[in-house]
Amino acid sequence: MRRRDLVAGIGSLGVLAGAGSIVRYGPPSVGGDGEADGETEDDGEEDEEWPIEVETIEARGSEAGTLTVPSEDVMVLMFFVNGCGNCQVQAGRLADARGELEADHGDDVRFLSLTYDSEEQIPPDELREWWETHGGNGFLSYEASRPMQEYAAVGYPVTIVIDPDGEEHWRETGTTSGREVAAEVESVLEATADENGEAETEDLSDDETENGADDGAEGDTDASENESDSETD
Repeated sequence: MRRRDLVAGIGSLGVLAGAGSIVRYGPPSVGGDGEADGETEDDGEEDEEWPIEVETIEARGSEAGTLTVPSEDVMVLMFFVNGCGNCQVQAGRLADARGELEADHGDDVRFLSLTYDSEEQIPPDELREWWETHGGNGFLSYEASRPMQEYAAVGYPVTIVIDPDGEEHWRETGTTSGREVAAEVESVLEATADENGEAETEDLSDDETENGADDGAEGDTDASENESDSETD
């Protein structure tokens, strides 16, 4: 499974970060034929590019370039707006979690914060200043739209931990401690390591089975050759 069922995420709308936290996306309008406007028989979502590629900007802990969601590492996603007080707090707490995990896990975890604001609303220089003022440290992007839809990230701040397959393991709407985020990440890292270990064990077992079959085939060939030589003598 590469992602969480979106219906489950939408069903959690009752937990929001405050009065200003949305619902900025209203319910779909219904056309005369009883179908939502723009809805087609074929859902094109599966045809969209996966992993999602987002553009990142230069900031503390972030480089100008692109980043995929999911990546080959465990990822912590935060969706935010710059005018949200809880978002300001959460930016620093994610930096705390990053610092706590860095010593033991290095580059095995990526932190990506995505703002709902556009560059017109808050230009890059102002966003960088906001990021540093509130203790942010990690990849930073304006391109929240597609990941937000993928993970039904309604509200702000929303913090989500996903594995390298893109499956969501944990989320929190509002603020949470850096320690809690770090603990959730460590849990996913352990689960991922266990899965990789099981896969390696299965691969080794398959190789041993194949080698045993090959050895058996060679033994049968040698026995046949010996019988043939005996009959000739």
